[in-house]
Amino acid sequence: MTPPQTTTPDPAQQHPARWSRVDVAAAFDHFGSPNPSSQRQYAREQDIPRSTLGHWMRRDDPCDDDPIAAFCHSTAGQSFLQAIVVAALTTFSLRGACGIRLVGVFLRDSGLDRFVGPSRGALYPLLVALESQLAAFDEQERPRLAALMPRRSVTAALDEHFHAATPCLVAIEPVSNFILVECYRDRRDALTWKEALVEGTRGMDLDLVLITSDLARGLIRCAEKGLGVMHSPDLFHGQRDLLRSLLLPLNRPVRQAEKELEKAAARTARLDCLAGTPQPQVEELALIASVRAELAIEGRLEQARQCRETALQGVRGLGDDYHPFDRHTGKPVTAQEAQTRLSAHLDRAGKAAEESDLGERAGQGIDKARAWVTALVGCVAWFWGVVSARLEGLDLAETQEREVREALLPGHYWEKAARRARTSAERRRLRGLAEELKRGAWREGGALASLPAEQKAEVSRVAKECAGLFSRSSSCVEGRNGRLSLHHHGHGKVSAARLTALRVIHNYMARRDDGTTAAERFFGQGHEDVFAWLLRRMPDLPRPAAKRQEAARQAG
Repeated sequence: MTPPQTTTPDPAQQHPARWSRVDVAAAFDHFGSPNPSSQRQYAREQDIPRSTLGHWMRRDDPCDDDPIAAFCHSTAGQSFLQAIVVAALTTFSLRGACGIRLVGVFLRDSGLDRFVGPSRGALYPLLVALESQLAAFDEQERPRLAALMPRRSVTAALDEHFHAATPCLVAIEPVSNFILVECYRDRRDALTWKEALVEGTRGMDLDLVLITSDLARGLIRCAEKGLGVMHSPDLFHGQRDLLRSLLLPLNRPVRQAEKELEKAAARTARLDCLAGTPQPQVEELALIASVRAELAIEGRLEQARQCRETALQGVRGLGDDYHPFDRHTGKPVTAQEAQTRLSAHLDRAGKAAEESDLGERAGQGIDKARAWVTALVGCVAWFWGVVSARLEGLDLAETQEREVREALLPGHYWEKAARRARTSAERRRLRGLAEELKRGAWREGGALASLPAEQKAEVSRVAKECAGLFSRSSSCVEGRNGRLSLHHHGHGKVSAARLTALRVIHNYMARRDDGTTAAERFFGQGHEDVFAWLLRRMPDLPRPAAKRQEAARQAG
Protein backbone atom coordinates (compact mmCIF):
# COMPACT_ATOMS: atom_id res chain seq x y z
CA MET A 1 0.00 0.00 0.00
CA THR A 2 1.34 3.37 -0.95
CA PRO A 3 1.68 5.64 2.07
CA PRO A 4 -0.15 8.95 1.87
CA GLN A 5 1.88 11.80 0.53
CA THR A 6 2.55 14.71 2.89
CA THR A 7 3.51 18.14 1.73
CA THR A 8 5.23 20.85 3.71
CA PRO A 9 3.44 24.16 3.30
CA ASP A 10 5.40 27.01 1.81
CA PRO A 11 6.38 29.42 4.64
CA ALA A 12 5.69 32.30 2.29
CA GLN A 13 2.06 31.18 2.03
CA GLN A 14 1.49 30.99 5.80
CA HIS A 15 -0.52 33.88 7.20
CA PRO A 16 -1.78 34.68 10.67
CA ALA A 17 -5.02 32.96 11.55
CA ARG A 18 -6.38 36.26 12.85
CA TRP A 19 -5.23 39.60 11.54
CA SER A 20 -5.09 42.43 14.04
CA ARG A 21 -7.33 45.44 13.89
CA VAL A 22 -4.24 47.56 13.31
CA ASP A 23 -3.63 45.74 10.02
CA VAL A 24 -7.24 46.35 8.97
CA ALA A 25 -7.03 50.03 9.97
CA ALA A 26 -3.77 50.45 8.02
CA ALA A 27 -5.51 49.10 4.92
CA PHE A 28 -8.36 51.58 5.28
CA ASP A 29 -5.84 54.41 5.79
CA HIS A 30 -4.13 53.41 2.56
CA PHE A 31 -7.28 53.25 0.46
CA GLY A 32 -8.54 56.47 1.98
CA SER A 33 -5.40 58.33 0.85
CA PRO A 34 -5.47 60.55 -2.28
CA ASN A 35 -3.46 58.11 -4.45
CA PRO A 36 -4.12 54.54 -3.31
CA SER A 37 -2.79 51.52 -5.19
CA SER A 38 -5.02 48.71 -6.35
CA GLN A 39 -6.21 46.14 -3.86
CA ARG A 40 -4.23 43.44 -5.66
CA GLN A 41 -0.99 45.44 -5.49
CA TYR A 42 -1.54 46.40 -1.79
CA ALA A 43 -2.26 42.76 -0.88
CA ARG A 44 0.92 41.64 -2.61
CA GLU A 45 3.06 44.38 -0.98
CA GLN A 46 1.70 43.71 2.55
CA ASP A 47 1.62 39.90 2.10
CA ILE A 48 -2.11 39.78 2.76
CA PRO A 49 -4.31 37.29 0.93
CA ARG A 50 -6.32 39.06 -1.70
CA SER A 51 -9.55 37.41 -0.51
CA THR A 52 -8.88 38.55 3.05
CA LEU A 53 -8.36 42.14 1.95
CA GLY A 54 -11.54 42.05 -0.09
CA HIS A 55 -13.44 40.71 2.94
CA TRP A 56 -12.21 43.64 5.02
CA MET A 57 -13.37 46.12 2.42
CA ARG A 58 -16.80 44.56 2.11
CA ARG A 59 -17.33 44.11 5.84
CA ASP A 60 -16.07 47.41 7.23
CA ASP A 61 -16.40 49.89 4.36
CA PRO A 62 -18.38 52.80 5.86
CA CYS A 63 -20.99 54.80 4.06
CA ASP A 64 -19.96 58.14 2.61
CA ASP A 65 -22.28 59.95 5.04
CA ASP A 66 -20.93 58.20 8.16
CA PRO A 67 -17.78 60.09 9.22
CA ILE A 68 -17.79 58.42 12.66
CA ALA A 69 -17.44 54.95 11.12
CA ALA A 70 -14.76 56.22 8.76
CA PHE A 71 -12.78 57.58 11.69
CA CYS A 72 -13.21 54.47 13.85
CA HIS A 73 -11.94 52.22 11.05
CA SER A 74 -8.77 54.29 10.69
CA THR A 75 -5.54 53.79 12.63
CA ALA A 76 -6.22 56.87 14.75
CA GLY A 77 -9.76 55.68 15.37
CA GLN A 78 -8.56 52.26 16.51
CA SER A 79 -6.17 53.91 18.97
CA PHE A 80 -9.03 56.05 20.23
CA LEU A 81 -11.32 53.03 20.67
CA GLN A 82 -8.56 51.14 22.49
CA ALA A 83 -8.09 54.03 24.91
CA ILE A 84 -11.85 54.37 25.50
CA VAL A 85 -12.39 50.68 26.26
CA VAL A 86 -9.31 50.32 28.48
CA ALA A 87 -10.27 53.50 30.35
CA ALA A 88 -13.83 52.18 30.81
CA LEU A 89 -12.61 48.85 32.18
CA THR A 90 -10.07 50.52 34.46
CA THR A 91 -12.41 53.21 35.74
CA PHE A 92 -15.74 51.42 35.94
CA SER A 93 -14.81 47.84 36.75
CA LEU A 94 -11.61 48.28 38.79
CA ARG A 95 -11.74 51.75 40.32
CA GLY A 96 -15.52 52.10 40.44
CA ALA A 97 -16.29 48.54 41.61
CA CYS A 98 -19.13 48.02 39.13
CA GLY A 99 -19.72 44.89 37.09
CA ILE A 100 -18.39 44.31 33.61
CA ARG A 101 -21.89 44.32 32.16
CA LEU A 102 -22.17 48.04 32.88
CA VAL A 103 -19.13 48.57 30.65
CA GLY A 104 -21.13 46.85 27.90
CA VAL A 105 -24.07 49.16 28.64
CA PHE A 106 -21.75 52.13 28.28
CA LEU A 107 -20.58 50.88 24.88
CA ARG A 108 -24.15 50.36 23.70
CA ASP A 109 -25.43 53.71 24.94
CA SER A 110 -22.49 55.56 23.37
CA GLY A 111 -22.96 53.76 20.05
CA LEU A 112 -19.50 52.21 20.18
CA ASP A 113 -20.98 48.70 20.09
CA ARG A 114 -20.87 49.06 16.30
CA PHE A 115 -17.10 48.72 16.53
CA VAL A 116 -16.44 46.87 19.83
CA GLY A 117 -18.16 43.76 21.16
CA PRO A 118 -20.18 44.82 24.25
CA SER A 119 -21.10 41.39 25.60
CA ARG A 120 -19.64 39.94 28.78
CA GLY A 121 -18.04 37.12 26.81
CA ALA A 122 -16.26 39.66 24.61
CA LEU A 123 -15.10 42.00 27.40
CA TYR A 124 -14.14 39.47 30.08
CA PRO A 125 -10.90 38.34 28.35
CA LEU A 126 -9.92 42.00 28.08
CA LEU A 127 -10.46 42.47 31.82
CA VAL A 128 -8.37 39.38 32.60
CA ALA A 129 -5.59 40.68 30.35
CA LEU A 130 -5.84 44.10 32.04
CA GLU A 131 -5.40 42.58 35.50
CA SER A 132 -2.43 40.54 34.26
CA GLN A 133 -0.77 43.58 32.70
CA LEU A 134 -1.25 45.65 35.85
CA ALA A 135 0.53 42.96 37.85
CA ALA A 136 3.32 42.91 35.25
CA PHE A 137 3.66 46.70 35.56
CA ASP A 138 4.18 46.42 39.31
CA GLU A 139 6.75 43.64 38.83
CA GLN A 140 8.66 45.91 36.45
CA GLU A 141 8.42 49.26 38.23
CA ARG A 142 8.71 48.37 41.90
CA PRO A 143 12.25 46.91 41.72
CA ARG A 144 13.40 49.79 39.52
CA LEU A 145 11.99 52.44 41.87
CA ALA A 146 13.28 50.61 44.95
CA ALA A 147 16.80 50.65 43.51
CA LEU A 148 16.64 54.45 43.14
CA MET A 149 15.10 55.01 46.56
CA PRO A 150 17.36 56.47 49.29
CA ARG A 151 17.42 54.72 52.63
CA ARG A 152 14.70 56.00 54.92
CA SER A 153 12.68 55.19 58.01
CA VAL A 154 8.93 54.64 57.69
CA THR A 155 5.90 53.67 59.70
CA ALA A 156 3.14 51.31 58.65
CA ALA A 157 -0.57 51.12 59.50
CA LEU A 158 -1.88 47.53 59.69
CA ASP A 159 -5.31 45.97 59.69
CA GLU A 160 -7.15 42.87 58.51
CA HIS A 161 -10.19 42.65 56.28
CA PHE A 162 -12.61 39.73 56.04
CA HIS A 163 -14.40 40.05 52.70
CA ALA A 164 -13.23 36.60 51.58
CA ALA A 165 -12.94 33.12 53.03
CA THR A 166 -9.40 33.90 54.20
CA PRO A 167 -8.28 37.13 55.91
CA CYS A 168 -6.87 39.90 53.75
CA LEU A 169 -3.82 41.58 55.32
CA VAL A 170 -3.43 45.27 54.50
CA ALA A 171 -0.44 47.46 55.39
CA ILE A 172 -0.08 51.08 54.23
CA GLU A 173 2.63 53.69 54.71
CA PRO A 174 0.43 56.54 56.03
CA VAL A 175 2.39 59.59 54.78
CA SER A 176 2.43 58.57 51.10
CA ASN A 177 -0.62 56.24 51.34
CA PHE A 178 1.42 53.59 49.50
CA ILE A 179 0.13 50.03 49.99
CA LEU A 180 3.00 47.84 51.15
CA VAL A 181 0.98 44.67 51.72
CA GLU A 182 -2.41 43.59 50.42
CA CYS A 183 -2.73 39.85 50.20
CA TYR A 184 -4.76 36.87 51.33
CA ARG A 185 -3.35 34.62 54.05
CA ASP A 186 -4.75 31.60 55.84
CA ARG A 187 -3.79 33.03 59.22
CA ARG A 188 -3.38 36.47 60.76
CA ASP A 189 -1.02 35.76 63.63
CA ALA A 190 2.21 37.63 64.33
CA LEU A 191 4.40 35.29 62.28
CA THR A 192 2.13 35.54 59.22
CA TRP A 193 2.10 39.31 59.47
CA LYS A 194 5.88 39.44 59.76
CA GLU A 195 6.32 37.25 56.68
CA ALA A 196 3.87 39.40 54.70
CA LEU A 197 5.67 42.62 55.67
CA VAL A 198 9.08 41.17 54.82
CA GLU A 199 7.76 40.05 51.45
CA GLY A 200 6.04 43.40 50.80
CA THR A 201 9.19 45.43 51.51
CA ARG A 202 11.67 43.07 49.83
CA GLY A 203 14.24 44.97 47.82
CA MET A 204 13.47 48.29 49.53
CA ASP A 205 16.08 50.01 51.65
CA LEU A 206 13.69 50.72 54.52
CA ASP A 207 13.75 50.84 58.29
CA LEU A 208 10.29 50.02 59.62
CA VAL A 209 10.31 51.79 62.98
CA LEU A 210 6.65 51.99 64.05
CA ILE A 211 3.47 49.94 63.62
CA THR A 212 0.08 51.64 64.07
CA SER A 213 -2.99 49.45 64.50
CA ASP A 214 -5.85 48.56 66.75
CA LEU A 215 -5.19 46.46 69.84
CA ALA A 216 -5.41 43.07 68.10
CA ARG A 217 -2.96 40.76 69.87
CA GLY A 218 -1.45 39.43 66.65
CA LEU A 219 -0.60 42.95 65.43
CA ILE A 220 0.86 44.02 68.76
CA ARG A 221 2.96 40.86 68.98
CA CYS A 222 4.13 41.30 65.37
CA ALA A 223 5.39 44.80 66.21
CA GLU A 224 6.96 44.15 69.59
CA LYS A 225 8.15 40.53 69.26
CA GLY A 226 8.30 39.81 65.54
CA LEU A 227 9.81 43.05 64.22
CA GLY A 228 11.10 44.59 67.44
CA VAL A 229 9.59 48.03 66.74
CA MET A 230 7.31 50.43 68.59
CA HIS A 231 3.56 49.83 68.50
CA SER A 232 1.24 52.85 68.45
CA PRO A 233 -2.40 52.22 69.41
CA ASP A 234 -4.91 53.65 66.96
CA LEU A 235 -6.50 56.87 68.20
CA PHE A 236 -9.92 56.27 66.65
CA HIS A 237 -10.37 52.80 68.15
CA GLY A 238 -9.47 54.09 71.60
CA GLN A 239 -11.94 56.95 71.36
CA ARG A 240 -14.62 54.60 70.06
CA ASP A 241 -14.13 52.15 72.95
CA LEU A 242 -14.30 54.99 75.47
CA LEU A 243 -17.47 56.44 73.95
CA ARG A 244 -19.05 53.00 73.83
CA SER A 245 -18.94 52.80 77.63
CA LEU A 246 -20.07 56.41 78.15
CA LEU A 247 -22.30 57.60 75.36
CA LEU A 248 -25.19 55.14 75.64
CA PRO A 249 -25.61 55.59 79.43
CA LEU A 250 -25.32 59.37 79.02
CA ASN A 251 -27.91 59.38 76.24
CA ARG A 252 -30.43 57.46 78.32
CA PRO A 253 -31.35 60.28 80.77
CA VAL A 254 -31.44 62.76 77.88
CA ARG A 255 -33.96 60.67 75.95
CA GLN A 256 -36.00 60.01 79.10
CA ALA A 257 -36.13 63.70 79.99
CA GLU A 258 -37.10 64.61 76.41
CA LYS A 259 -40.05 62.19 76.54
CA GLU A 260 -41.17 63.48 79.95
CA LEU A 261 -40.86 67.07 78.75
CA GLU A 262 -43.00 66.32 75.72
CA LYS A 263 -45.71 64.82 77.92
CA ALA A 264 -45.51 67.69 80.41
CA ALA A 265 -45.76 70.29 77.63
CA ALA A 266 -48.83 68.53 76.21
CA ARG A 267 -50.46 68.46 79.67
CA THR A 268 -49.70 72.14 80.20
CA ALA A 269 -51.21 73.04 76.84
CA ARG A 270 -54.32 70.99 77.64
CA LEU A 271 -54.79 72.69 81.02
CA ASP A 272 -54.23 76.08 79.46
CA CYS A 273 -57.12 75.43 77.08
CA LEU A 274 -59.39 74.62 80.04
CA ALA A 275 -58.77 78.01 81.67
CA GLY A 276 -62.04 79.91 82.23
CA THR A 277 -64.11 76.81 82.99
CA PRO A 278 -66.70 76.74 85.87
CA GLN A 279 -63.85 75.82 88.30
CA PRO A 280 -61.15 78.37 87.40
CA GLN A 281 -59.25 78.12 90.70
CA VAL A 282 -58.81 74.35 90.43
CA GLU A 283 -57.70 74.58 86.82
CA GLU A 284 -55.27 77.42 87.56
CA LEU A 285 -53.66 75.44 90.38
CA ALA A 286 -53.27 72.41 88.15
CA LEU A 287 -51.79 74.60 85.40
CA ILE A 288 -49.27 76.13 87.81
CA ALA A 289 -48.21 72.69 89.02
CA SER A 290 -47.85 71.47 85.44
CA VAL A 291 -45.70 74.45 84.49
CA ARG A 292 -43.46 73.90 87.53
CA ALA A 293 -43.08 70.22 86.62
CA GLU A 294 -42.23 71.20 83.07
CA LEU A 295 -39.54 73.63 84.27
CA ALA A 296 -38.08 70.99 86.56
CA ILE A 297 -37.88 68.52 83.67
CA GLU A 298 -36.21 71.17 81.49
CA GLY A 299 -33.60 71.62 84.21
CA ARG A 300 -32.92 67.88 84.35
CA LEU A 301 -32.72 67.75 80.56
CA GLU A 302 -30.24 70.61 80.43
CA GLN A 303 -28.10 69.00 83.11
CA ALA A 304 -28.12 65.65 81.26
CA ARG A 305 -27.16 67.35 78.03
CA GLN A 306 -24.34 69.22 79.72
CA CYS A 307 -22.95 65.99 81.17
CA ARG A 308 -23.09 64.34 77.76
CA GLU A 309 -21.42 67.30 76.08
CA THR A 310 -18.71 67.41 78.77
CA ALA A 311 -17.91 63.75 78.14
CA LEU A 312 -17.90 64.27 74.37
CA GLN A 313 -15.61 67.29 74.67
CA GLY A 314 -13.25 65.26 76.84
CA VAL A 315 -13.04 62.43 74.32
CA ARG A 316 -12.73 64.87 71.42
CA GLY A 317 -10.00 66.73 73.28
CA LEU A 318 -7.92 63.55 73.44
CA GLY A 319 -7.70 63.62 69.65
CA ASP A 320 -7.08 67.36 69.49
CA ASP A 321 -4.14 67.26 71.90
CA TYR A 322 -2.52 63.96 70.90
CA HIS A 323 0.28 65.62 68.92
CA PRO A 324 3.99 66.13 69.61
CA PHE A 325 3.50 69.84 68.86
CA ASP A 326 1.01 72.36 70.16
CA ARG A 327 -1.74 72.94 67.60
CA HIS A 328 -1.97 76.67 68.41
CA THR A 329 1.65 77.76 68.83
CA GLY A 330 3.59 74.94 67.16
CA LYS A 331 5.84 74.54 70.18
CA PRO A 332 7.13 71.03 71.01
CA VAL A 333 5.05 69.03 73.50
CA THR A 334 7.06 66.71 75.72
CA ALA A 335 5.80 63.37 76.95
CA GLN A 336 5.16 64.83 80.42
CA GLU A 337 3.14 67.70 78.94
CA ALA A 338 1.19 65.25 76.77
CA GLN A 339 0.43 63.18 79.88
CA THR A 340 -0.94 66.27 81.65
CA ARG A 341 -3.09 67.35 78.69
CA LEU A 342 -4.52 63.94 77.87
CA SER A 343 -5.18 63.08 81.51
CA ALA A 344 -7.09 66.37 81.95
CA HIS A 345 -9.41 65.46 79.07
CA LEU A 346 -9.91 61.96 80.42
CA ASP A 347 -10.63 63.32 83.92
CA ARG A 348 -13.28 65.59 82.41
CA ALA A 349 -15.01 62.61 80.82
CA GLY A 350 -14.68 60.63 84.06
CA LYS A 351 -16.18 63.47 86.08
CA ALA A 352 -19.19 63.57 83.76
CA ALA A 353 -19.62 59.82 84.27
CA GLU A 354 -19.47 60.20 88.06
CA GLU A 355 -21.99 63.05 88.11
CA SER A 356 -24.38 61.01 86.02
CA ASP A 357 -23.85 57.92 88.19
CA LEU A 358 -23.32 55.70 85.14
CA GLY A 359 -22.27 52.62 87.03
CA GLU A 360 -19.50 50.07 86.97
CA ARG A 361 -19.21 49.64 83.20
CA ALA A 362 -18.45 53.32 82.66
CA GLY A 363 -15.79 53.18 85.36
CA GLN A 364 -14.18 50.17 83.71
CA GLY A 365 -14.15 52.07 80.40
CA ILE A 366 -12.40 55.02 82.04
CA ASP A 367 -9.81 52.73 83.66
CA LYS A 368 -9.16 51.02 80.33
CA ALA A 369 -8.78 54.42 78.69
CA ARG A 370 -6.15 55.43 81.24
CA ALA A 371 -3.97 52.51 80.18
CA TRP A 372 -4.54 53.50 76.55
CA VAL A 373 -3.54 57.11 77.30
CA THR A 374 -0.34 55.83 78.94
CA ALA A 375 0.50 54.02 75.69
CA LEU A 376 -0.14 57.24 73.73
CA VAL A 377 2.20 59.16 75.99
CA GLY A 378 4.81 56.45 75.45
CA CYS A 379 4.55 57.05 71.69
CA VAL A 380 5.23 60.76 72.22
CA ALA A 381 8.30 59.90 74.30
CA TRP A 382 9.46 57.45 71.61
CA PHE A 383 9.04 60.13 68.92
CA TRP A 384 11.24 62.62 70.73
CA GLY A 385 13.84 59.93 71.35
CA VAL A 386 13.99 59.21 67.61
CA VAL A 387 14.16 62.94 66.81
CA SER A 388 17.04 63.48 69.24
CA ALA A 389 19.01 60.60 67.69
CA ARG A 390 18.43 61.91 64.15
CA LEU A 391 19.40 65.48 65.05
CA GLU A 392 22.60 64.29 66.69
CA GLY A 393 23.52 62.63 63.40
CA LEU A 394 23.28 65.98 61.58
CA ASP A 395 26.16 67.44 63.61
CA LEU A 396 24.46 70.80 64.14
CA ALA A 397 25.24 73.53 66.61
CA GLU A 398 22.99 73.84 69.66
CA THR A 399 21.15 76.89 68.30
CA GLN A 400 20.66 75.19 64.92
CA GLU A 401 19.35 72.02 66.52
CA ARG A 402 16.92 74.08 68.60
CA GLU A 403 15.70 75.84 65.46
CA VAL A 404 15.02 72.52 63.78
CA ARG A 405 13.22 71.17 66.84
CA GLU A 406 11.10 74.25 67.55
CA ALA A 407 10.35 75.60 64.06
CA LEU A 408 11.29 73.38 61.11
CA LEU A 409 9.96 70.10 62.53
CA PRO A 410 6.57 71.49 63.64
CA GLY A 411 6.28 73.29 60.30
CA HIS A 412 6.63 70.05 58.36
CA TYR A 413 4.42 68.19 60.84
CA TRP A 414 1.48 70.58 60.64
CA GLU A 415 1.87 70.80 56.87
CA LYS A 416 1.10 67.06 56.74
CA ALA A 417 -1.46 67.03 59.55
CA ALA A 418 -3.45 70.09 58.41
CA ARG A 419 -5.46 68.19 55.81
CA ARG A 420 -6.88 65.93 58.54
CA ALA A 421 -8.24 68.81 60.63
CA ARG A 422 -11.92 68.77 61.55
CA THR A 423 -13.07 71.94 59.72
CA SER A 424 -11.97 73.91 56.66
CA ALA A 425 -11.19 76.93 58.82
CA GLU A 426 -8.93 74.82 61.02
CA ARG A 427 -7.20 73.36 57.95
CA ARG A 428 -6.46 76.85 56.64
CA ARG A 429 -5.18 77.98 60.03
CA LEU A 430 -2.85 75.02 60.41
CA ARG A 431 -1.49 75.45 56.89
CA GLY A 432 -0.79 79.09 57.69
CA LEU A 433 0.92 78.08 60.94
CA ALA A 434 3.06 75.54 59.08
CA GLU A 435 4.18 78.09 56.48
CA GLU A 436 4.97 80.63 59.18
CA LEU A 437 7.07 78.14 61.13
CA LYS A 438 9.05 77.02 58.06
CA ARG A 439 9.70 80.59 56.97
CA GLY A 440 10.90 81.39 60.46
CA ALA A 441 13.26 78.41 60.45
CA TRP A 442 14.93 79.43 57.17
CA ARG A 443 14.73 83.20 57.71
CA GLU A 444 17.66 85.32 56.62
CA GLY A 445 20.08 85.76 59.48
CA GLY A 446 18.66 82.76 61.36
CA ALA A 447 20.66 79.88 62.77
CA LEU A 448 20.00 77.63 59.77
CA ALA A 449 20.61 80.25 57.09
CA SER A 450 24.40 79.90 57.38
CA LEU A 451 24.44 76.20 56.50
CA PRO A 452 25.83 75.09 53.12
CA ALA A 453 23.27 74.21 50.45
CA GLU A 454 23.93 70.46 50.69
CA GLN A 455 23.54 70.46 54.46
CA LYS A 456 20.35 72.53 54.19
CA ALA A 457 18.89 69.89 51.88
CA GLU A 458 19.88 67.13 54.30
CA VAL A 459 18.40 68.97 57.29
CA SER A 460 15.14 69.52 55.39
CA ARG A 461 15.00 65.85 54.35
CA VAL A 462 15.56 64.60 57.91
CA ALA A 463 12.97 67.04 59.28
CA LYS A 464 10.35 65.85 56.77
CA GLU A 465 11.11 62.21 57.50
CA CYS A 466 10.94 62.70 61.28
CA ALA A 467 7.66 64.62 61.00
CA GLY A 468 6.14 61.68 59.15
CA LEU A 469 7.15 59.15 61.80
CA PHE A 470 4.51 60.22 64.32
CA SER A 471 1.47 58.19 63.34
CA ARG A 472 -1.73 58.63 65.35
CA SER A 473 -4.22 56.59 63.40
CA SER A 474 -4.67 53.63 61.08
CA SER A 475 -7.48 55.41 59.21
CA CYS A 476 -5.75 54.86 55.86
CA VAL A 477 -6.19 51.08 56.12
CA GLU A 478 -9.72 51.51 57.46
CA GLY A 479 -10.53 53.49 54.33
CA ARG A 480 -8.88 50.90 52.13
CA ASN A 481 -10.91 48.15 53.77
CA GLY A 482 -14.02 50.12 52.95
CA ARG A 483 -13.02 50.23 49.28
CA LEU A 484 -12.42 46.48 49.28
CA SER A 485 -15.86 45.97 50.80
CA LEU A 486 -17.40 47.87 47.88
CA HIS A 487 -15.60 45.61 45.40
CA HIS A 488 -16.72 42.54 47.32
CA HIS A 489 -20.30 43.80 47.34
CA GLY A 490 -20.24 44.57 43.61
CA HIS A 491 -18.49 41.41 42.40
CA GLY A 492 -19.27 38.78 45.03
CA LYS A 493 -15.64 37.73 45.28
CA VAL A 494 -12.35 39.56 44.93
CA SER A 495 -9.82 37.12 43.49
CA ALA A 496 -6.10 37.29 44.20
CA ALA A 497 -5.48 38.60 40.66
CA ARG A 498 -8.14 41.28 41.08
CA LEU A 499 -6.70 42.24 44.47
CA THR A 500 -3.26 42.72 42.92
CA ALA A 501 -4.73 44.86 40.14
CA LEU A 502 -6.58 47.02 42.67
CA ARG A 503 -3.37 47.54 44.65
CA VAL A 504 -1.45 48.59 41.52
CA ILE A 505 -4.18 51.07 40.56
CA HIS A 506 -4.13 52.54 44.07
CA ASN A 507 -0.34 52.87 44.11
CA TYR A 508 0.36 54.01 40.54
CA MET A 509 -2.84 55.50 39.06
CA ALA A 510 -4.86 57.26 41.78
CA ARG A 511 -3.62 60.84 42.22
CA ARG A 512 -4.03 63.43 44.94
CA ASP A 513 -4.91 67.06 44.27
CA ASP A 514 -1.21 67.85 43.81
CA GLY A 515 -1.06 65.38 40.89
CA THR A 516 1.20 62.82 42.60
CA THR A 517 0.61 59.10 42.95
CA ALA A 518 1.28 57.10 46.11
CA ALA A 519 4.31 55.47 44.43
CA GLU A 520 5.81 58.85 43.52
CA ARG A 521 5.41 60.08 47.09
CA PHE A 522 6.75 56.86 48.61
CA PHE A 523 9.77 56.27 46.36
CA GLY A 524 10.51 59.95 45.71
CA GLN A 525 10.81 59.14 41.99
CA GLY A 526 8.54 59.40 38.98
CA HIS A 527 7.36 56.25 37.24
CA GLU A 528 6.10 55.34 33.81
CA ASP A 529 2.53 56.28 33.01
CA VAL A 530 0.44 53.18 33.72
CA PHE A 531 -2.27 53.91 31.18
CA ALA A 532 0.14 54.48 28.30
CA TRP A 533 1.98 51.30 29.33
CA LEU A 534 -1.27 49.34 29.21
CA LEU A 535 -2.28 50.67 25.80
CA ARG A 536 0.96 49.38 24.28
CA ARG A 537 0.37 45.87 25.62
CA MET A 538 -3.37 45.22 25.64
CA PRO A 539 -4.69 42.72 23.07
CA ASP A 540 -6.98 43.57 20.19
CA LEU A 541 -10.45 44.82 20.97
CA PRO A 542 -13.21 42.24 20.38
CA ARG A 543 -15.27 42.77 17.27
CA PRO A 544 -19.04 43.02 17.61
CA ALA A 545 -20.95 39.90 16.74
CA ALA A 546 -22.36 39.71 13.24
CA LYS A 547 -25.98 40.86 13.06
CA ARG A 548 -28.47 38.11 12.41
CA GLN A 549 -30.42 38.19 9.20
CA GLU A 550 -33.77 39.87 9.53
CA ALA A 551 -35.58 36.85 8.12
CA ALA A 552 -33.88 34.52 10.57
CA ARG A 553 -34.62 36.86 13.45
CA GLN A 554 -38.31 36.97 12.57
CA ALA A 555 -38.61 33.26 11.77
CA GLY A 556 -41.33 31.46 13.53
